[in-house]
Amino acid sequence: MQRSLERDDETRAGTEASSDGGRLSGVRSRVGRVFSIRGFLLALGVVVAGAVAGGAIGGIVPFMGTIGRVVGVFAATFLLGLVRSHRQYLEVGIAGAAVAALLAVTQVFSGVFLPIGVEWLQQYGLALGAIGAGSGAVASLLGYYFGRDLRDGLTTSIE
Repeated sequence: MQRSLERDDETRAGTEASSDGGRLSGVRSRVGRVFSIRGFLLALGVVVAGAVAGGAIGGIVPFMGTIGRVVGVFAATFLLGLVRSHRQYLEVGIAGAAVAALLAVTQVFSGVFLPIGVEWLQQYGLALGAIGAGSGAVASLLGYYFGRDLRDGLTTSIE
């Protein structure tokens, strides 16, 4: 009798462990369908490259620094949408928002003395981050959408 109880306990423990793994793998597969880490990292790299390239072009043309970065993000995500076959709007939007918010907040320190920059961040940091995140998300999503739209138009047969 004691031996059968021990087997039942071992069987339950094994079943619980396998069911936990099954539940976790089910959650992973559902999250994987909604959000792709690889897609996010690719989008993050593309957005950073676009922001750097746009900032470099914006540095050549006077008064075009921030606008150049936004245009660079738009152009880079346009190219990403043109070459990618998977829809990854969530990943591209989050990457664009994160990079633009970070750039908007850190831009405060580029032209002012450190104590003044810290004071500005205390007063306006949240608003700067929100404006940066919004503009980055809009630019990246629009660029990605138009790139995918052009890709669909190029790959669809005309009858």
